[in-house]
Amino acid sequence: MLKKQPFIPVILGANIGTYSIARSFHEAYNVKSISLSRQIAGPIDKSSIIVPMTEDSMGDESILLAKLREIGGMYPDQSKILIGSNDWHIESIVDFHGKLGDDWVIPYVDNQTLQKIIHKTSFYDICEKVGVPYPKYTYLNDEAGLNDDVDFSFPVVIKPTDRALYESTDFEGKKKVFICENREELEDVASRLKKAGLHKSVILQEYVPGDDSAMRILTLYVGQDGETKLASYGQVLLEDHTPGGRGNPLAIRTFSNDEVVEHAKKIVEHTGFTGIANFDIKYDQRDGKYKFFELNPRLGRSNFYMTVEGHNPVEYYVEERLENREITPVKAENEMLYTVVPKRLLLKYIADSELKKTIKKMFKENRAINPMFNFSVEKSPKRRFYVYASTMNFYKKFKQHPPFEKE
Repeated sequence: MLKKQPFIPVILGANIGTYSIARSFHEAYNVKSISLSRQIAGPIDKSSIIVPMTEDSMGDESILLAKLREIGGMYPDQSKILIGSNDWHIESIVDFHGKLGDDWVIPYVDNQTLQKIIHKTSFYDICEKVGVPYPKYTYLNDEAGLNDDVDFSFPVVIKPTDRALYESTDFEGKKKVFICENREELEDVASRLKKAGLHKSVILQEYVPGDDSAMRILTLYVGQDGETKLASYGQVLLEDHTPGGRGNPLAIRTFSNDEVVEHAKKIVEHTGFTGIANFDIKYDQRDGKYKFFELNPRLGRSNFYMTVEGHNPVEYYVEERLENREITPVKAENEMLYTVVPKRLLLKYIADSELKKTIKKMFKENRAINPMFNFSVEKSPKRRFYVYASTMNFYKKFKQHPPFEKE
C-alpha cells in the first residue's frame, strides 16, 4: 500500500501528537504514515492509518540514522518527509540534513538557528531584544540554591533550559515542571536536580497567576521566504496535571488574536526561523500582557487543534517542501473546540460562567472534535476500546491530580 502513495510521512513517536499528525496527513492526502518509536503505544496501536516500526535504541543518533536509511531503502522511489513529535527528535534529525539523500525532506531549521530558540534563556534574550513580554527568571547558583538577587517571590517555577537533556535524564520525583511554594520545597527540588547533574540546566521562573484558561497556544507556519503563512491561535481550557504531563493542553478553543501573532512574528523574523513554530503563552492578569514562555520548533502534542480549526498544518509542509508551491498567507480565525477529555469533565473545570456557556454551545453545535475519535476510518474493536477507556481514564487522573490555581 505504501509503495503506491505519492509520498510517505515518517513520524517519530507514538503519542497522541504522533497519531494526530498521521490523521492530518490521511485527511489531506489519503496516505498512511510510518511511525518509528521505541515501542508501540496505545495512541497508535491497531491504527489503520499508521504502519508502526520500532527501534529500542533510537535515542542513539547513529542508530536512528541507520534505521531511517533502512526505511529509505524499503521505499527508494518515493519522497519521505521526516516529522518529529518530541524535542529530542528535532535536535537529532536537524543534524541529518544531507545524510539521508534527496528523497528525504527534513522540514526543520539548521542546528545553529534551532539552538537560539529552544533554550529558555536565549529565547528570553530574544524576547527582550524585540520587545515581547516574558516572565521574570533567574538561575540556580553553583550550590543549587536560589540566587540572592531574585526580584520575584514564591511560588516559583523550575523548568529545564534544555528539554532534550531533561527528557533523557531520570531521577527520583521527576516532574515535567516543578512549582515550589516556599524555600524548603525549592531546596528539596534543587538537591534532587544537583544529584542528577541537572541544576545548571534549569531556570527559576516567576509564577504567572491564573488557571488553565489563562494559557494560550499559537502555532505559526513560516515559509522558506521568512513570511508567516499561517497563524493558528487558541485559548487552552484544560491542561494535564499529572507529574509527567503537566502543562500539556487537553482542550483548546480556537479563535484569533492579532496582538499575540505580531509578537510571535517579531521573534521568528529576528531569528530567521522557518517552518512550524509552536508558542506557549500565558495571559498575565496583573498587567494585561501575554507572556511568552517558549517556542517549540515542531508540531505540538495538541497539534490537531489546527486541523479542527480548518487549517491542516501538514498541507503547508507538503505544498512548500514537496510540491514547491508558493503559499498564500491565511488568517486562522474559526471558533472551534479541540478536546481529548469527556465533555462533563471539561465543563466541570471551567470556572468562568460565560466561557462555560460558550463551550456548551460549541458542543451543542457539533463544533467539538477529539482527534482519537476517528471511527469512520479506524474499525478495530480493540482500538475503539482503548480510545474509550483512555478517554474515561481522565476522570481518574483528575481525581488524583486536580487542576489548581496559586494565588
